[in-house]
Amino acid sequence: MTKNLFKKKILHRAKYRGIKELDIIFYNFLLEYEDKISDEELYELEEILNLPDSELLEIIYKKDNIPSNLKDGILKKILKNCYAED
Repeated sequence: MTKNLFKKKILHRAKYRGIKELDIIFYNFLLEYEDKISDEELYELEEILNLPDSELLEIIYKKDNIPSNLKDGILKKILKNCYAED
């Protein structure tokens, strides 16, 4: 799969999770970072998207800890964007 096709696939999966809360969180994040996302961050985003929805929501709602392999990457940016005040 080409790099551009992989990026489109991952970004589409992020925007259309199927759970409205996650769709909104990822959509808002990608509005700001879609053009700035690195290849490494795309692979991390794919790992995040492979998490079950319930686990991801627990992390976002701060009811569960962030997995150690995702602690310092793009998930940190997603959470920061999620909690940013207007």
